[in-house]
Amino acid sequence: MSERWSLALVLVGCAARPSIEPAKPDRIAIAVAERGEHGARLVAIDEHGDRRLDLVLQPDTLARDTNPAISPDGRWIVFASSRGRTLDETNLWIAPLVPEATPQPLTHGPAIDSHPAWTHRGTIVFASTRTPAGDVGHQFDLYELAIDAHGRPAGAPRALTATPSHEITPCVAPDGTIIYASVTPGEHGAVESHLEARAPDGTIARLTAGPGDASPAVSPDGAWIAFARPFERKAGVDGELWLLPRTGDTARQLVDLPLTDESGPVWSRDGRFVFATSARRGARGTVVFSSVIVGDPRDPHAVARILQDRTGAIARLTPAVAADLDARALDNDPEYLPELARITAAAIAAQPPSP
Repeated sequence: MSERWSLALVLVGCAARPSIEPAKPDRIAIAVAERGEHGARLVAIDEHGDRRLDLVLQPDTLARDTNPAISPDGRWIVFASSRGRTLDETNLWIAPLVPEATPQPLTHGPAIDSHPAWTHRGTIVFASTRTPAGDVGHQFDLYELAIDAHGRPAGAPRALTATPSHEITPCVAPDGTIIYASVTPGEHGAVESHLEARAPDGTIARLTAGPGDASPAVSPDGAWIAFARPFERKAGVDGELWLLPRTGDTARQLVDLPLTDESGPVWSRDGRFVFATSARRGARGTVVFSSVIVGDPRDPHAVARILQDRTGAIARLTPAVAADLDARALDNDPEYLPELARITAAAIAAQPPSP
């Protein structure tokens, strides 16, 4: 796939959809990371995918703000950011959940801190390469950080795990159980990944056999785990979304989306919808377009729908849900695969003829 085609795919506009009643301009429904020429910035979108506002003030230099997580009380947004570092190195930052807030760093130092998740006690669990002694380690472990009423760290991060494997992408169940992906690198670039659960007493249990399970998200009632798992097809392997009951060991596929990779699921606050990042890859395996999709896990034949801004095809990822959502609006969003095909066809048609 040519670079020209990839650029056209990102820039092509979408067909107009029927007008809807305008939402309040300062309403924050869904937070996403939006890719652009200055890196990735956090913006608020509505149920249709239209951008409403910038969530945090942007730095003057290139930076990547991703993986937003919104506090249970709706006051704060914490996220991983490369501000002041290289684009592949992140610390945690926090800001009030208001338009164009000024963020402040939560963590410091050379370690990589990523994928924050709030507990119901108002603390933050995250993955980090730091060590209890404060040095930089060789693997990711899980840490917990208490936050005071002013959004500042209340003490130092507390280590929760310490194993030879990488513990990443944590989520927290209502009972305090932390569910995460345990990743072990193998020979020749191979990687084994499965889901584990850390109980409040520190006991760790394996939840799935793997070998490629990743990015879990537990439902608000604690009954289900949404996660990403590879699916083998004739044309290759792509990541799909799966659902696993906490009390069982048999997972079912949430949606079937060939040719795209789904990751990073997150539940709506009422537990009705699962949002995720879906990425379309080019011939070289690089991501040429990413979007936020949504599905209804109650439907055994769920249809994935795309949250697509009417101003054009904008690359977005890592959603977080901030408020109660309009289910009717989500149900009326375009079906993902036909819309992706339309965007792809329009991008190809927009290319100038070959000389």
